[in-house]
Amino acid sequence: MQAVSRLTPVKLLTWLHRLRWGAVVFVLAAIATAALTPGVETRSGPLLASITVLAAINALIGWSLRRPRPATEAELFAHLVFDTLALSALLYWAGGSSSPFVSLYLVPIAIAAASLPRALAWLIALVAASAYTALLLQFLVPPHAMHGGFTMHVLGMWATFMVSAALLVIFVTGMAATVRRRDLALAEAREQMLRNEQITSLGALAAGAAHELGTPLSTMAVVVSELREAYADDLALRPDLELLDQQIGLCKLQITQLLGAAEQPDRDAETQPVDLAVWLRAIIERWRVMRPEIQARLDLGPALDSAPITDRTALSQSLINLLNNAADASLVNGSARVAVSATREHDVLQVTIDDEGLGIAEHDTARAGRLRFSTKPDGQGLGLILSHVSLERVGGEVSLRRRDGRGTRTLVSLPLDAGTTPE
Repeated sequence: MQAVSRLTPVKLLTWLHRLRWGAVVFVLAAIATAALTPGVETRSGPLLASITVLAAINALIGWSLRRPRPATEAELFAHLVFDTLALSALLYWAGGSSSPFVSLYLVPIAIAAASLPRALAWLIALVAASAYTALLLQFLVPPHAMHGGFTMHVLGMWATFMVSAALLVIFVTGMAATVRRRDLALAEAREQMLRNEQITSLGALAAGAAHELGTPLSTMAVVVSELREAYADDLALRPDLELLDQQIGLCKLQITQLLGAAEQPDRDAETQPVDLAVWLRAIIERWRVMRPEIQARLDLGPALDSAPITDRTALSQSLINLLNNAADASLVNGSARVAVSATREHDVLQVTIDDEGLGIAEHDTARAGRLRFSTKPDGQGLGLILSHVSLERVGGEVSLRRRDGRGTRTLVSLPLDAGTTPE
């Protein structure tokens, strides 16, 4: 599962740092515009001094943000208090409570309400309300007297609205996107937990069944051996008995591998390079014995040299599960053909399995291997889940998509040792 990107206190501090530089540019532009506009009275000296102090402090804040460090909600609260006080200083020299920019007090309140606990958000609102009240008591003057008449007041209100709207959209949409990503991550976590519970339950049942199947398989092997001796001259029966003997041998091999899967794996053996072409051919040949009715075509690329593969036993079984699904899909549609191809791209083994079935539905491709479902009437959907989990453990993945003609294409990506390069 991918990490969720969220608006952490550090990211919010970075946003506030950029907004302060925007405020510096805006105030300088306003001072220059007022100087060129007749009839507008401004206290450019105090405003320049205030904006210089703000720029110097913001430069120090920017230097501290360049160093990787954690940030707390208390630090974010302190920055919002600083911004509220800095805004109050600028408003003090720009008309006080009668200034059209006084609505900018709502910006730190909105940020605090969306990112801080309720108590801290109320404290920011209290600081802003107190500053606004102090300006109101200090500047009990007729409206527009400090900033050039009603026209400039209206223009200031327009500018305040534009800035406030832009900031609210930026922060609210960013936080909404964060919530959506968090919900998606939680859904993926719940899905993975459900899948792990299914695999754990299946493993416990499989271990018990493996012990119980040993005795009947041994009995069947003895019976087949006795039938072979009793009907040694029956040429018509000999192929059937050989097939039964092969199937019993495969069942015993599966049980042996299942019981050995829980034991500590041999790490040295796992890191030994294996010839990919030989490994894949062995899997296909083993599967052909299991499914003699299927016509399997194997096409191996030229760059399949030796490379280490982790957990080869589980991955072999995963490929066999996917091959069985492809075979079943082809048989349902009246075909007995399955095409398998393998190529190596850099350090990734790509295996493609094409069946000639009816094709997977588009709405099932996203949940294939993640949720338990099956398109077969008597299917349980466990084979695809087991394959997905086994590949996911080693960084691989499996995906299904509908082919242009007919059938389904199963794509398997298996990462190889990065230190091994193709010949």
